[in-house]
Amino acid sequence: MAVLTNKPVHPSRDICDHFGLSRFFFRNYGGNSFHTKKPDPHGLLTLITEASALFAQTIAPSDTIMVGDTDIDVLTARNCGASSIGCTFGLKPHSLEAAPPDHLAHTPADWLTILGISPEKS
Repeated sequence: MAVLTNKPVHPSRDICDHFGLSRFFFRNYGGNSFHTKKPDPHGLLTLITEASALFAQTIAPSDTIMVGDTDIDVLTARNCGASSIGCTFGLKPHSLEAAPPDHLAHTPADWLTILGISPEKS
C-alpha cells in the first residue's frame, strides 16, 4: 500500500507516523512530490511503477485499487485505468456523487469484503 495525497508530503508523513501507520505503506507522496496533483494520473502511475520494481513483478493499473473519500480520488483512478473504492467516512464523501466509485465502503471493514478477503485471512 502507498499514500498519494494532494496535501503537502511532510504533514502527510507526520500524520501517518503519529498514528503508527507508516509501516504499512511502502511510499507516501504528497501534493508537492510531483509537478502535477491528483486527478492527474502521474503520481499513481509512479507508485505502480515503483511497486512493480519493489515486488519484482509487473503490476498493471488494472490490478490497482485507489481508496479515497473524494471525487478527485475516483477520477485519479479512472485517469490511470485503476479501480476505485469510495469511502463515505472521509472528509468529502458527498463529492463521490459527482464521480461515483467502482465500489463504495461505509467502514474500513468493507474494504475486505470488496477485495474478497475474509476477516480471518487478514
